Amino acid sequence: MNAGDVSGAVTLDSVNSVTLTQDTDGNIILHCAQTQVPAYVPLTAKSLPNDDVSAVSQAWFTTKEDKDTLVNKGHKWKQGMWSKEEIDILMNNIDNYLKKRGIQDPTEIIFEMSKEERKDFYRSIAWGLNRPLFAVYRRVLRMYDNRNHVGKYTQEEIEKLKELRQKHGNDWATIGAALGRSASSVKDRCRLMKDTCNTGKWTEEEEKRLAEVVHELTGTEAGDVVTQGVSWALVADLVGTRSEKQCRSKWLNYLNWKQSGGTEWTKEDDMCLVLRIVELGVEDENEINWDVLAEGWSSVRSPQWLRSKWWNIKRQVSNHKDLPFPGKSKTN
Repeated sequence: MNAGDVSGAVTLDSVNSVTLTQDTDGNIILHCAQTQVPAYVPLTAKSLPNDDVSAVSQAWFTTKEDKDTLVNKGHKWKQGMWSKEEIDILMNNIDNYLKKRGIQDPTEIIFEMSKEERKDFYRSIAWGLNRPLFAVYRRVLRMYDNRNHVGKYTQEEIEKLKELRQKHGNDWATIGAALGRSASSVKDRCRLMKDTCNTGKWTEEEEKRLAEVVHELTGTEAGDVVTQGVSWALVADLVGTRSEKQCRSKWLNYLNWKQSGGTEWTKEDDMCLVLRIVELGVEDENEINWDVLAEGWSSVRSPQWLRSKWWNIKRQVSNHKDLPFPGKSKTN
């Protein structure tokens, strides 16, 4: 959308390829310049620079020690939400792998072949991605395992899940098969279960207990902003009446902000957030340091909360997935 497409719109600010306008109802509108996206060239081992086949994208590291070793050697990699470009690269790599071997359905490799038969699959499809193999593996499973998209757990399933957990422990594959769910799905759901959890509105006593526990574990005082370095599993154990997820969400999205004298988020803050991100000049939102960006705002409840705000703003732009990131459009 161009700035002139909205009748009565007033331009508020413009940075690089992004313009912010405000309509007669006070709504803030984001306008991104369209740029020609270059055609994707399928990746092959010979066409890739050496940096693309890196120690990160070829390593099955899953422990903190493995990660620390690579960090100490100067390696960096992307984390968090996958960008559209990364997904395009992954899908093209999978397509090339299938064509080369005359295979029609990728699920044949992912779920039916033995580890020996598919030993080069994940390393091959990771070419050009700055993510560890385990992250690529999890992404592929979530994309192609239909059991990840079954929907919300029913109360009957939750009761059955509790029984299976007692019987099989952490054998997530067996538990998932019994429920018709993926191993990762049942593992995630078990992590959030707590038999003694309350639901609904928090009481004043629960909020007070949560604040006491967080400050006690982090060595901070009431009124201090605490968004990192918290073991939410331990917090939940000490609070006693809420799950790990409930404690984390309550603290990061409300209680810490309330106790530190936070103010309400406004439409002007929406505009300011967009402009700050544009001024960063990054080519991908995964490059944004949300801890740094969240500093200096009385209306920001946590870095995680601010990132969610950004996602909500993006969703207001109907074709946001097809628009280039501001830093990338400037360099193309």
